[in-house]
Amino acid sequence: MPIPSQYSLPVIYYRGGTSKALIFHEHDLPAPGPQRDRLLKRVMGSPDPLQMDGMGGSKAVTSKIAIVRPSTRSDADIDYTFAQVGVAGDFIHYGANCGNISAAVGPFAIEEGLVKFLRPGRSVDPMVKTQEVRIYNTGTGKVLSAHVPISESGTFEPEGIHEIAGVPGTGSPILMDYRETIGAELSRGLLPTSNVIDRVTVAGKEIEVTIFDVANLCVFANAHDFNITGHESAADLTANSDWQAKTRELLGKAAVLAGMTEDWEDWIDR
Repeated sequence: MPIPSQYSLPVIYYRGGTSKALIFHEHDLPAPGPQRDRLLKRVMGSPDPLQMDGMGGSKAVTSKIAIVRPSTRSDADIDYTFAQVGVAGDFIHYGANCGNISAAVGPFAIEEGLVKFLRPGRSVDPMVKTQEVRIYNTGTGKVLSAHVPISESGTFEPEGIHEIAGVPGTGSPILMDYRETIGAELSRGLLPTSNVIDRVTVAGKEIEVTIFDVANLCVFANAHDFNITGHESAADLTANSDWQAKTRELLGKAAVLAGMTEDWEDWIDR
């Protein structure tokens, strides 16, 4: 039977934090494998720098996908697979998590009826009712929780007065709990190098950094070591080629320290 050139799939487009993603029910997709990969890249319009023929927004933060199913685990309500789709690159990666999109799958799970029991959550406002959604991330093998504002009828309540940097307007706050995600990337605890402070040479200068493994691998450094104040806008940093070159070098050399690669340049250009 010939495959039609156009067909439809149910999907919901969500913003989570400062990213956006298409969220699918797993049962609406092919089984994991090449067919699913081709479909998801095609939906995003990749590989194409503009993603003109898909739902992607030509940037990594808008080229993300979440795949959700009810969980059979006793400590989770849903299982969630995060996929980062290449923009110009012809790839799709599943082996990690995205904190921004983790905040989106909680409301999705509530709205789609995947959370079967009311589990009161936490809130920054005692007058706001919340539902805790326990989320098992398949890419890291860790459980995290989203505390999602809900209405009296139990549906997601998006309206609120809270703001997040990089997103215009206001909305309701979703608190995220990542306490059980330590060692998510490398399974070597909070400090994968065993050091509170490591020293890395960037652009010929030795600087101090801290490498954490919580939910994702993160590198912390002092702004002054990159000749910035830390108060620059996203546009200023995007236009700062010196900062971009130094942060790329830092990320690659941090990967070497963490034992992820022996060649930082090869790793950062993958």
